[in-house]
Amino acid sequence: MSKLCLLFVIYLFSYLATITYAVNCPHSCKCAWVLDSLVVECSHKGLAEQANFSDLPIDHLDMSHNNLEKFPIQLADIESLVFLDLSYNKISQLAETSLDGFQALRVLLLAHNSFTSWLDLNPSQTFRNAISLKYLSLSGNNLETFTGDTTEHTLVSESLNELELNDCGITAVGGDHLINGLPALYRLALSGNMLNTLNVMPSTSLRTLELSNCSLKHIPPTLIESLPALQTLNISWNFALEIKDALISESLLKLDVSFCNLDTINLIGFPSLAHALLRGNMLRKLDQNTFVNNKLLEVVDLARNSLRNVEADAFAKLKHLTTIDLSYNEIAHLDKNLFRANDALVSINLSRNAIEKFTKLVSNSVREINFSGCEIIMIDINALTGLSAIQRIDLSHTLIKEFPPHMRSETLQRLNLSNCKLSAISNTTFSGFPELAWLYLNGNRLTNPIPTDYFRSNHYLDAIWLSDNPWICDCHDSTFMNFYDYLTAEPQKLKDRVNVRCASPSNFYGKTWESACAYYWAPRERSSTVEKAWTTIMLFILIIAVGAFAFSCVQKYIKARKQRRDRREYRQNRDEMMEIRAQNERMLEEAGTPNAPCPYENNLPSYEDALRMQKLVRPVKSMVDLTETEHIRRAKLRRSQTNPEGEIDDADLLLDDRKRFRSEEMLSNRAKERTALIIPFARTGYVEYTKSRSRQLSVEDGRFPAAHMKSQNLKSAEKIANFQSYEHSPYTKRRPKLADIPPFKRATVRPDSVEFLTDPEYEDQSKPGSPFARRKPKTPTMPTVASLDRPLAPAIEDYFGKVQKSRASSLEDSDFQLVNEPEISSIAELRNTSSGNDDGGLPTNLERGRRKKRLNSTSRRASGNFTAAAVGDSSSSSDREPVVVVHKPMRETLF
Repeated sequence: MSKLCLLFVIYLFSYLATITYAVNCPHSCKCAWVLDSLVVECSHKGLAEQANFSDLPIDHLDMSHNNLEKFPIQLADIESLVFLDLSYNKISQLAETSLDGFQALRVLLLAHNSFTSWLDLNPSQTFRNAISLKYLSLSGNNLETFTGDTTEHTLVSESLNELELNDCGITAVGGDHLINGLPALYRLALSGNMLNTLNVMPSTSLRTLELSNCSLKHIPPTLIESLPALQTLNISWNFALEIKDALISESLLKLDVSFCNLDTINLIGFPSLAHALLRGNMLRKLDQNTFVNNKLLEVVDLARNSLRNVEADAFAKLKHLTTIDLSYNEIAHLDKNLFRANDALVSINLSRNAIEKFTKLVSNSVREINFSGCEIIMIDINALTGLSAIQRIDLSHTLIKEFPPHMRSETLQRLNLSNCKLSAISNTTFSGFPELAWLYLNGNRLTNPIPTDYFRSNHYLDAIWLSDNPWICDCHDSTFMNFYDYLTAEPQKLKDRVNVRCASPSNFYGKTWESACAYYWAPRERSSTVEKAWTTIMLFILIIAVGAFAFSCVQKYIKARKQRRDRREYRQNRDEMMEIRAQNERMLEEAGTPNAPCPYENNLPSYEDALRMQKLVRPVKSMVDLTETEHIRRAKLRRSQTNPEGEIDDADLLLDDRKRFRSEEMLSNRAKERTALIIPFARTGYVEYTKSRSRQLSVEDGRFPAAHMKSQNLKSAEKIANFQSYEHSPYTKRRPKLADIPPFKRATVRPDSVEFLTDPEYEDQSKPGSPFARRKPKTPTMPTVASLDRPLAPAIEDYFGKVQKSRASSLEDSDFQLVNEPEISSIAELRNTSSGNDDGGLPTNLERGRRKKRLNSTSRRASGNFTAAAVGDSSSSSDREPVVVVHKPMRETLF
């Protein structure tokens, strides 16, 4: 079984593989693989021309039932073509080269085409080129003759084995063309032709000759003698046939003389005959001489004759007889020893005879006897005792009313009593058949159920037919219910359950046993059915409950695992945050050393972090302002007001709280001021504020920077462009002196730069144009001891805790220095101007106005801008020397 399944799977896969390959077939054809052969079917497509097969490796090609008028010689390109079917087309001519190239062709079917004569085939040349041709069919063509006397009429093929010429209108057969042109032919079919004459056709290779339905009247003995290798002769359906002369053939094995109206038969001349088909004749008698010389007969078919008398020794000499058919005859009685000597006999067919009594027959080999359709009324109780190997008995369609009890057969397996007249079964009817497996009781007259005890000896009974019987359905009868349970219990024995119906009572007529007795048998069925249903339901509920419980457990486990993972991550994050917080607190609590860099100077806060930081209590300009006391600032203010020649550095320290921007506004505009496009003309406008409270200049006429442009109109953008980044901020560290600059970088310092002019290491002779050449740098004002003891003014909120801030020790830490541009002419004019003022002096009001202007400029610069106002008198900026603002790097320690 496993091998069959494996073969089926292999075949299925091979078939599926063919489907994918069949895509390349023409649209009018179907392609399929059969094992390893490609089969292409193009039949019934109405093709008038050959389809394009595009080099397919075709083995079998079917182009029958089309409209082809010419033989498709293009098929010669298909080297693998073995089978070609061109039957039922309109081909009328075969050229001498039509089969050139068909080297592998073995089967060629040209039946029912339009050939009108034998010469249309060019038989002497056409088939010579098909060197592998084995089977040729020309049936259904009007050829009129089969070969002829001339050479051009002779069919020549060295390889042809089978030739079919059925229904070709041939009227004459004979000659030496078989032995000359077809030396390998072993089958010739000439059925359906009106053979008026049948001459000698010598052939040493012909084995099968079919002359059925040829209107033959006699068969010349010389015809059979000229065929020494003949094994099969079919001369059936020749109603006028008479065999007057004895036919002799030592090689003949099968003779079919069916339906020839023969009243006598002479088979003496066929000693090797094995199959004698004699049905449909008028034979009336069989005696010991009928098969006297046919001792090798195996199959004898004498059906549909008029046999009435069969002698006891008619088959005595047929030791190899296996099958005999005597059906549809007039036999009324058989001798019990008729088949006693036939030790190889297996099957006997005696159906449709006039036998009235089934008597004893003796045979040790018969396994099957068919008495169906006979007129048997009685069965001899010893009828089966002589059949020691009987397995199947067919007594259907007989007139038996009662099957005799106590009949015995140890080998009987099938008993057919259907369509008889049985009305009752006794308890010993089937008890003598222990091997009984199939029992046919349908079509009888059984009314009452058979008690189950009657089948207690039939252990192998597994199939019973009980339909077409007039059953009385007494649903309250326990025998009826038990019989029904016996038939329907698994494995079910009743094979025609649907057709088993009730005939009475009238209210149950035509109903099946189940529908008729459902109301009465329901309690028993309900109990079992309900139990099964409840069991199924409970099992289903139990399975659902177990599945739900398992699902809930899995879900809870997943949820618990997720919660544990979340708690673990929360603890890890909390520990990490606590560690970071502790580290920050330790860093803030450590005492800072003087001039120590801020812990954030390498990690400046972002803009958002800067906005969230603590804000200044009051505006400051530099770290000097943070370290000075109120007393020192007031003293400086008085000294600057009373000293008309006060230095610009002192004036730069003055603070104006009313005009200073908040520190957060300064921070918010630094990025804009660093990247803003500086235009060398003044712009005036108003200041807008965004939602984050940062300043935003108006697009039309905004001012930039906001505090510079109130009272002055700058000539150049260089005064504003000096602010380049945070490193030039007043909060950054100051630039190094020229002496601190390495020699390889000092070359880039211009001689007129601020560092060159203000560096004290150079002599005054090297800086003739510097305004500081005639005086020394002013000594920075140091705070008194009392001021150092007092706490500093709260300039900013205590952001860093208790860490003390060291103040600047020199006024050089100021963020701005105001010097003139390094032009020699401007410095000379400035000297002249200064000397003139010393000699003559300026009016007090004029000098006071200049000082006020300087103070206002300083105030505006201290209010958040990073350029200095112009120095000098109140004259126009074009008459004055330009002012250069020097920025020092912004301290990154603001925060």
